Parts: sequence; structure tokens; C-alpha cells
Amino acid sequence: MSSDKGPPQFVFDMMVAQTARRFLSGTDAAEEVADAMAASFDEIYDTDQLSVDLIKGVERILVFIESVNVDDVDMLLHAFVYYTANYENLRTKRNKAPLFGGLLKGRPRDPLRAVNAAKNFSTYAFGVAQGKAPPLPEDWTHESEEEMEEIMTILFPKPDPNAALLAQLTGGGSPPAS
Repeated sequence: MSSDKGPPQFVFDMMVAQTARRFLSGTDAAEEVADAMAASFDEIYDTDQLSVDLIKGVERILVFIESVNVDDVDMLLHAFVYYTANYENLRTKRNKAPLFGGLLKGRPRDPLRAVNAAKNFSTYAFGVAQGKAPPLPEDWTHESEEEMEEIMTILFPKPDPNAALLAQLTGGGSPPAS
């Protein structure tokens, strides 16, 4: 751990969304996926309680998703990552070059960050349904977020070509995409 502070809320929101995507597309338990996500951010943020909070956020988002009709959950979660990286809320674009402090600088842990992540996701999902939220551009990739490259490379790791080969050789199929 290189910081005594956790991720800013918007980074935590993206972490929750990616944890949910990986859980839903794979065969690992949610706790294993959350532990791996938390461990991958160990060099940047304080990861105490991070895995527990990620699980709480994923649970809340999945409860919300179960309560509404979502055609493509993975696409909605991916779009939420784009939205969170680029917007403060439905009306305000994110300032990616703040005058004071760093965009990705650690913040004190908010005990309600899991609740806030689920609230932010549900606000976005309802905004999408009402046509008021910015849609995911077809050409958007995480690589286009230059100001957030440090966290985007962790959220979207390059697939390990050896893992796909090993899965084919052992009959396990292809590993889930990031």
C-alpha cells in the first residue's frame, strides 16, 4: 500500500462496476473477484476494507439490476464506467485537470461509499432509460482516458494469451473478457 487514503468515489464506482462485470462474466465467486480487484489497487490506494466495500457495492447494484428490466447488463455496467470517468453527474462533465489536488488522489474512506456507488449507478441507469444520460460512444475505449491511464490499465488489464491457451487445453473454454 502506497497511500493511507482510499480511492475517490468516482474511482470506487468504476471499481464496483468492473468487479460486477467480471463476476457476472466469469465463474469465480464475487469475493474472489473483489479480492483480486482490491489487490490490484494496492500500490495506489489503501485497500483496507476495499474488498468488503466492493462486495457491498456489487450486491447493491445487482439487487437494483434484478429489480428493473435491463437488456444488456454488461453493456450498462461498461457504459457506467465511461459515464463515471467523464461526468460528475447527469449535467456536469468531469474536470479532468483540477487546479488543486490530483484527479486520482486518495481520499479518506467514506463508510457509505458502497451505498453511494449503487445510488450513482441507479441514477445513471434511470437517466439512460429516460434518455437524459450521455450514451456510451461507439468508439470509446478505456485507452482514450489519458488522464486516468493509471487506473484504467488496472480496471481493464490486457488479457493473458497463455490463460486462453491453458483454458483450451484443460477444456475450460475461454476466460472472461475484461
